[in-house]
Amino acid sequence: MNVRSVTVNAWPSRYELLDGLRGVAALGVVLHHLGVVEDGHFAVMVFFVISGYCITASAESCRRDGLGFRQFMVRRIKRIYPPYLLAIAFFSLTRGVKAAMGGQNDLQRPVLDWVQNLTLTQWISNAFHPISWPSDNPHLFVTAFWSLNYEEQFYLIMAIALTIATNRRIPLIAPVVLLATIGLAWNFSIPGNWICGFFIEYWVHFALGACLYFALCVFTDWRSRLAFVAGVLLLGLASAARLMPWTATTAQDLRSMVELAFLSFATLGLFFLRPLSPVVSRSMMWRPIAALGTISYSLYLIHQFNLNLVASIAQRVLPGGVPRFVLIMTMAGLHVGLATLFWYACERPFLSKKTAPGPIISGAVDAARAACR
Repeated sequence: MNVRSVTVNAWPSRYELLDGLRGVAALGVVLHHLGVVEDGHFAVMVFFVISGYCITASAESCRRDGLGFRQFMVRRIKRIYPPYLLAIAFFSLTRGVKAAMGGQNDLQRPVLDWVQNLTLTQWISNAFHPISWPSDNPHLFVTAFWSLNYEEQFYLIMAIALTIATNRRIPLIAPVVLLATIGLAWNFSIPGNWICGFFIEYWVHFALGACLYFALCVFTDWRSRLAFVAGVLLLGLASAARLMPWTATTAQDLRSMVELAFLSFATLGLFFLRPLSPVVSRSMMWRPIAALGTISYSLYLIHQFNLNLVASIAQRVLPGGVPRFVLIMTMAGLHVGLATLFWYACERPFLSKKTAPGPIISGAVDAARAACR
């Protein structure tokens, strides 16, 4: 049988498992900052893939509805900026209390730092002063916010790609893959220890999620899906080959290769897990994970500058000599509790009306739907 004639059904853009995976990734970042795991950076990489999938779904939705650059960007800005600015306000409040109690005044920063942090443009300072790791940017109020600098650029580039694809009447995947090719050349030529803040440094990571969306939801022939699997597998193997022989120094010097090898196989896993998504997402065991996915953005936003606060509370409420595991679980629970309150007060009001039910009632279903709008 001619492989060209073999067609398959396109999956709905709604990929339920991504909800919970977003929550697991956010929790992984929290555990990294609690000193439990050392590889929280990879959780952020998973965020980029999920973001690539959801933002591409949003762009395709805008294209089908005849919406353009302005409508796409308005949706994205309304989704990311209000909770972010309220998180900055929360940060300022906690730092003010700390200073009033005799601690260091972390709010005494140059005016430019305030402007950049309020506009998510901290990365601009790296353009002419590259750093080794994106979190090393000294202009960040909260180091965890480095990834939002790239997310903001991803949105803008996808809006431009949407405009070009619509005006030129070409598939949206064309500019995505073109930029991914340029980004791949960048990653292979400058694989680590040189970060200048431009989106191209992490575009391939984002494009893996975008291409996952196209493979699952747009292209309906086996030839396209086989090409996707083969391409991602080749990327993973080529990236892994650059890391041989494996040493700690090699991994640090070839940071991008480590990330792309990991994300390539993670993306393939998401591709092959797609048929199980509806069943798993309806299971009782998945509901707490999905609920965590609902508040994942809030958890990501506020956890790092509340580490000392949460640790102090946990030490006060727990008896002395408790096992470290109990202490860690208590602190993680407190972080989730604070994020839930922040979600209700500072994120939920800016979601669409369809996302009105809270995380315990509805899980992450509606929140992720809003993220992919």
